[in-house]
Amino acid sequence: MLQPEEIDANFQKVQGLCSKLGDRANAALTMVDELGLRLALCPASGRKDYHCAYPGGLVEHSLRVLGNAMRLSKAFDWEIPRDSLIIACLFHDLGKVGDNEKDYYVDSEPWRKEKQGELYTYNKEIQHMDVPTRGIFLCQHFGLKLTLDETLAIKLNDGFVVEENKQYCLKTPTLAFVVMTADYIATMQEKGLFT
Repeated sequence: MLQPEEIDANFQKVQGLCSKLGDRANAALTMVDELGLRLALCPASGRKDYHCAYPGGLVEHSLRVLGNAMRLSKAFDWEIPRDSLIIACLFHDLGKVGDNEKDYYVDSEPWRKEKQGELYTYNKEIQHMDVPTRGIFLCQHFGLKLTLDETLAIKLNDGFVVEENKQYCLKTPTLAFVVMTADYIATMQEKGLFT
């Protein structure tokens, strides 16, 4: 669990990073500010045995993904535009916030929390779509223009274990590979499997 001051500090980090996005800073900041508390408090997953399944978990996870992606890029001397790393990493799971009106995650019933470890469940009142598509929709909705590489990095962030992503194996831009790898590493770190 995160303390309120940690949630606030993480959200301010996201705002600070968005302010450094050049001609896309205004759109990114507008999106982050409009989503506001919904983004700041969003969990990264719905089950306590997954990762960051608590208020503020999504932003904490996304910042960790960004840190890992920067270290990977530096270690392999990959020249990836910094703004693309920031956008793709911070918003790789943005669809977990929900759409521009309704939350994606809602509190589970008490018995589900206790018996099944399901802290949050999917909102049945929201239009069905996968998380990456919803994230890309939100960027578009708020006028944050994505490059092709950024779009693919968000779309493919769950890696090649997802059946529909397998067709992209060995055909992805470096940014997509970096984001999916950094995301995997972050998830393992959050589960205590990597340090």
